[in-house]
Amino acid sequence: MQVVPRPFGQVLGDAMSSVGRIWRTLALPAILVFVPAGIGTFLLFRETGAIDVLDAILNRPGSLNTLPDDAMMEFLLPFYRATVLATLINMAAASFVFVTAHRIVAADIAGRNPPRSVTGETLPQSLAGFGAWLIAAVTVMILFFLGLTLWMIPAISVGAPNATSTLIAGFLLPVLLAPAVWVWVSASMATPVIALEETGVIGALRRSFALIRGRWWPTLGYVLLVGLFGLVAIQLIQLVAIPLMAMGGLGPAVDAAAVLGIVAQGLIVAGIGAMYTWWYVDLRARKETLLSEDLTPTPRSPDGPPTAPPVS
Repeated sequence: MQVVPRPFGQVLGDAMSSVGRIWRTLALPAILVFVPAGIGTFLLFRETGAIDVLDAILNRPGSLNTLPDDAMMEFLLPFYRATVLATLINMAAASFVFVTAHRIVAADIAGRNPPRSVTGETLPQSLAGFGAWLIAAVTVMILFFLGLTLWMIPAISVGAPNATSTLIAGFLLPVLLAPAVWVWVSASMATPVIALEETGVIGALRRSFALIRGRWWPTLGYVLLVGLFGLVAIQLIQLVAIPLMAMGGLGPAVDAAAVLGIVAQGLIVAGIGAMYTWWYVDLRARKETLLSEDLTPTPRSPDGPPTAPPVS
């Protein structure tokens, strides 16, 4: 059956309905991945001493005021290292959940049962997805800091702000940060490409850019809305977690809240990945003739990775 492009609202509604229908299938791989990632993050912060730094920042901020700059940097270094490593761990976990969600949702769209060995099959693709995210994130950060630096040059040269300089600065900031936002949105479909077309890291980024070309603004709106849904879900979870932390002592309650937060994080990431799949399918349907059976991962040829379908 041919997949046809649909209006923005219909894609969003179908994506939300799909998540509600298959959330149990999405939940298992999300929990299996994010619980170990959460435990690993906790152990990382504890073993490196970063948790002591966090405790001092939150509970004893006055004790940090007496430290000289060199001692302050040495004191904060374990926290910075643990934060970077924890971010990479959670990015890898999210990549696995995204790729798994893409394959599950693609099977749902095609009217098939989700593949039973989906977790084993998606490991190589999740590593490629992690690589694509890492390249995109580094590029976005470089463009962001470059734009911010260029923005600060006239602000520093002007000195005391006035009405004109404030107006110019307010106009320049979004203009100079626009390249970073453009790359972030243009690379957002890399993991669906990797999961369902089995391309490499660079090929997936190129394919994502090509699919989004001409649909950049709707894609921006879609990823912002999906991110907003995730933010609302996190706030609702906090309404449960905070009372748990306040119930009869902080020991078991904090542990229960932490477990709830880890499980919920996995479910939210899986839901976002599932909704991205629907947008990817709609983008493909606008660029090429797409049949539901085309949503199965493209088999690799003996000579190397498959070539993605042409994008006009």
